[in-house]
Amino acid sequence: MLRQRHPVLDLLIRSERSLQIGAALAVAAVVGWGSFAHLAMSSGQQVTALTAERDAAVANYEKLQEAAGNLKEVEAKLGSARTEYSRVVQGWADTRGRLGAAQQELAALAKRLDQATERVSQTSSIRAEPSKPSARKP
Repeated sequence: MLRQRHPVLDLLIRSERSLQIGAALAVAAVVGWGSFAHLAMSSGQQVTALTAERDAAVANYEKLQEAAGNLKEVEAKLGSARTEYSRVVQGWADTRGRLGAAQQELAALAKRLDQATERVSQTSSIRAEPSKPSARKP
C-alpha cells in the first residue's frame, strides 16, 4: 500500500528546493558581480598603467625634440665657427705672404746698406758733390 504524504510535508520539501535554488542563484549572482567588479578594477589599473607609460613616452619624445633643436643650434654655431676659422686662416696666409715680401724687401735694403757702407769705408770719406751756384736775379 502506498502511503500518502502529508500536504505540509510536501510544501516543506517544495519550499526547501526553492530555497536551495534561490540560494544557488544568489551565490551565482554574487560570484558573477564580484568577477565583473574585479575585472573592471583590473582594467582600470591597466588603463592607469598604460596612461603612465604613454605620458613617459611623450616626455621622452619631447626631450628628444628639444635635443634635436639644441643639436641644430650647435650645428649652426659650428658652421659659423668653421667660416670664421677659414677667414682667420686666409688672413694668416695673407699676412704670411706680406711678411715674406717685407722680409725680401728688408733683405734687399740691408744688402744696399751693406754695399753703401762698404763703398764709404773704401773711400774713407764721403765726397760731397759741388753745389751749383744759385741763379739770383738782380
